[in-house]
Amino acid sequence: MKILFAVLCSLLLPLCASAQQNWKAVMRYDKQDAKSALTRRLTEYVAYDTQSDRHAGKVPSTKGQLAFAKALAKELKRIGATDVQTSKEGVVTAALPATTAKPAPSLVFLAQLDTFETLPGKNVKAQVHAKYRGGDIVINQENNVRLTEYNSPQLLQARGHDLVTASGDTLLGADNKAGIAIIMTLADYLLGNPSIEHGPIKIVFFPDGKTHTGIEKVDAKALQADYAYMVSGADLGEIVTENFNGRAFTAVFNGMRSVRSGYAMGSDFADNLLMASDFHTLLPRHRRPENTSEHRGFVWVKSIVTDGDVSTVTGEIRAFTEEEMQELTQLVTQSFNTAKSLNPRNKESSLTFQDQFKNAKTVIPASIIHTAENAMRQEEIQPKRIAVRDSTDSMTLSFGGLPTVAVFSGAFNTQSLLEYADVDIMEASLRSLISTAANWVGQKNAQ
Repeated sequence: MKILFAVLCSLLLPLCASAQQNWKAVMRYDKQDAKSALTRRLTEYVAYDTQSDRHAGKVPSTKGQLAFAKALAKELKRIGATDVQTSKEGVVTAALPATTAKPAPSLVFLAQLDTFETLPGKNVKAQVHAKYRGGDIVINQENNVRLTEYNSPQLLQARGHDLVTASGDTLLGADNKAGIAIIMTLADYLLGNPSIEHGPIKIVFFPDGKTHTGIEKVDAKALQADYAYMVSGADLGEIVTENFNGRAFTAVFNGMRSVRSGYAMGSDFADNLLMASDFHTLLPRHRRPENTSEHRGFVWVKSIVTDGDVSTVTGEIRAFTEEEMQELTQLVTQSFNTAKSLNPRNKESSLTFQDQFKNAKTVIPASIIHTAENAMRQEEIQPKRIAVRDSTDSMTLSFGGLPTVAVFSGAFNTQSLLEYADVDIMEASLRSLISTAANWVGQKNAQ
């Protein structure tokens, strides 16, 4: 019996294994080749000056983004992508035809073109630090710009990795050119290895992600896709599955400051600036942004403007759940009412609220998350769900009818001169995306 059981196992195991694609065997995947391709693309892409300009009032907000978009479109055509287009707004779209007749949803992989405008992003000189051995990485000796395990704790897990930095006087631009390099390498591999089964895939690069104006130029319905993955996160295994709910508030205090201050007592004098100050002070300090983290929301005042007898206070409420949003809204209302009671001479003061955005968690099917997480586990990557304490472009797409989550890209210390990309994490992201595309085969619109 034992011999018969062993024979049956030897016959059945190959059949069971064939049910799940071994995409690495099919494409003869070589990790070092993948890292070399990712490094080459990243160091080439960061040379493009693509900083956005929030004051431009147009999309794309800078010419450099459009030049980069056209360069990416040219490269997509060269590697064999079909239906490559660049809109006048700088949105690049391309298609990878399905390689299977089995049911499979249409996927989108996308990333933003722009980099932050807060620091110089022109004339970026990339430096590759191969096989990091630990300790400090000197980016710029003259200006004493260096990565340490104190200002960059991720380095503690980066021994042996290849890291890319700028030269210490500009941003690197890994956010989000690391994501673009990953997607372009993904497209290159899939087009070069048609034996890997996957459904129809769209590639999208869009401008002005940092200002949240470019995503509006991506026509989610025209893409005719089922799900999307934005390659835009940071550390290994991270997948962004939810974001804040956002609500704005405006408190207007009407007073009478035009009375001569020396004769205020016994007059109609009413200090609207004091009312606004009282309101601000009464808002709970323990619920301010600097005193909250992770899944705890906050309230904060953005501005107080006084114009004669009118003072206007604007602020924001952020919360992950509707219950907490209502709780914080009530706290704002209570603070406003108390400020009014402390100043009985106020003239027709008012408090209004305006919803800004919602948590996309409510419109993202579980399958889009589970498929990506299973793909990561296949690649021996531990997935980690992340809640972003902000609005996101993936949220905009999700509420526009294209469920979208963001996955890690290996960019760290963004918006600073200490920005760097971990090529080994980029390579892990590449593998997880290939596995994700392959794993969707046979799961047409699974919920």
